[in-house]
Amino acid sequence: MAIAIKTVPVLKEEAALKFNSAAEASIAQKSSIKFSKQIAISIKILAKAKI
Repeated sequence: MAIAIKTVPVLKEEAALKFNSAAEASIAQKSSIKFSKQIAISIKILAKAKI
């Protein structure tokens, strides 16, 4: 008994351009998370524990 192979949806023309521009905009707005407060706290804890 064979399993039917499903087709992969493909974006064409305007939809593909719109998707691509939205993806590039999302990548451009990517921000990093700053852990400076958590690092400072962990340094104090490790210093207190003399590690």
